[in-house]
Amino acid sequence: MNFEKKLCMGCMSEKNYEGNCKICKYAESTPHLPSYLAPNTILCDRYIAGKLISYNGEGAFYIGFDTVTERKVTIYEYMPDTICTRHKGEDFIDVNNGKTALYKTYMSDFLELHKTLMKSRGMTHLQTVLDIFQENNTAYVVFEYINGITLKTYLQNSAGELSWEQVKELFPPILTTLSLIHSAGIVHRGISPSTIIVTDEMQLKITGFCISATRTANSELAGELFAGYAAPEQYSSSEWHGTFTDVYGISAVFYRVLTGVMPPEAIGRLSNDNLIEPALINRNVPDNVSKVLISGLKLDPQARIRTITELVDKLFEKPRHIPIETVKKQENIISNIKSPKEKPSSNDKVNENKKIIIFLSVLAAVIVIFIISLIISRFLPDNNDSSSSFYDSTAYTEETQSTTQTEADTTPQVSEVTPTIYVPDFSNRQYYETVANFEGKLILTSKPEYNDTVPKDLIFEQSIKKGEIVPIKTEIIVKVSLGPSKVPLPDYKDTKADDYVEKLNDAKILFELVKVKSNDVPDGYVLKTSKDDSKPSDGIIKVDVKNSEKIKVYVAENFKEDNSSEESTSAEE
Repeated sequence: MNFEKKLCMGCMSEKNYEGNCKICKYAESTPHLPSYLAPNTILCDRYIAGKLISYNGEGAFYIGFDTVTERKVTIYEYMPDTICTRHKGEDFIDVNNGKTALYKTYMSDFLELHKTLMKSRGMTHLQTVLDIFQENNTAYVVFEYINGITLKTYLQNSAGELSWEQVKELFPPILTTLSLIHSAGIVHRGISPSTIIVTDEMQLKITGFCISATRTANSELAGELFAGYAAPEQYSSSEWHGTFTDVYGISAVFYRVLTGVMPPEAIGRLSNDNLIEPALINRNVPDNVSKVLISGLKLDPQARIRTITELVDKLFEKPRHIPIETVKKQENIISNIKSPKEKPSSNDKVNENKKIIIFLSVLAAVIVIFIISLIISRFLPDNNDSSSSFYDSTAYTEETQSTTQTEADTTPQVSEVTPTIYVPDFSNRQYYETVANFEGKLILTSKPEYNDTVPKDLIFEQSIKKGEIVPIKTEIIVKVSLGPSKVPLPDYKDTKADDYVEKLNDAKILFELVKVKSNDVPDGYVLKTSKDDSKPSDGIIKVDVKNSEKIKVYVAENFKEDNSSEESTSAEE
């Protein structure tokens, strides 16, 4: 790795002077824990690991620097200290006797988790995974470096709490993000003010993802459970975790944010549930919000709100479905209510007269039929015909009753029905925007694929066709375009290496910077790329991003030409 700048290992700012860093006050002589990487350790021949930021039962976080992009990063090292060891002065990790299988299993989980997160790098409210690699008998994840502070620190600087109006502005994006990562099969298990970052742009970002064993008590790893925010099922290694586990965590965060008080630890509530409603602590908390948070903090997972979508539905008071029975009853009540001062209209009088005339006509017809039947009965003989007439009459009556009963049985009974929704055409819609628009209505799960005709992040196929009627909150798999499989290589003419690196990152093109001695272009400018020789007839060079094609970018390093020989020749003449 050719990198000559001197950096502060405390903040990764450039430092061309002796003594403590003027920005973060870090001293080079600061001792480090021998179990973790020493500051200024080179990883993957690209990254510089600086001082240790924090560690848990799964691994360690270091401030880092990417020498290719020349940007600060955060480096996460898989280092479960209960089953492995690092000796002082070494980078390599030794696994404890009898723990090799366990170490590899957890490392596989670690890699799988972060590979899934890496696929979600388009989510702006999630700390982005930039790179994953294995080295030193362990694994590393490189995250973007977030300029900001934890929500915990932010609250300490904001009088300890926020209003509901502030919460409604700040939190919805991370609720959507949390719902999306649940759709990808990931449960965080550590949602708390310590794992939510408030950026300099006043946006929230979710950080601190770990494997299940790290966020479960009594596992083989040293557990990291955030008291007051960890769900009760996390205190038992035999209990099942799910989306409801994160519902508990985010509900606890809302509780803390709105009241200024951390909820009591779940393990303590099991013997003495002393949770107080938020509205009783802070009367400015809306009553509905207070009750929803209590539902999100139920100790029994079965009684708790189960999904983030359900939590959002209830928390932000979306319109509820009203049963048909209730609607009809209300309509009947309203139609029967008349003001005492209201007088019947002329149309009402006409209708009433019509009803009277019809009633009298029917009554007269019945009387005439009765008289005729009496006259006929006097002339008929009293024999079996009358008996037959009796049984026929009975049969008719029974048949009529049976028919009436059957009709009554088959009359549709009005009952509460499941709300439904027409499935729209999602084609050419922006995925993340669509997810937000249909939050609480449909669950859209993405299946990213490269597509040469559909622009990036647009939906181009759906598992349920347009026009079908489905129950609300039905899951629909949508294919989301990753863009074309081959992308044009950006033009580098008269471009500095730093600016060109940004263009390549935006295009998701893998690259390697190579410095070459040349005076053909100014120092630090791009001289050429490894794809220049394969320029097609149309002049558009394309890179196969689908198959992770990597290019070399040659950066000019100017030098002074040696003119001493020419000068000596001139002197002799």
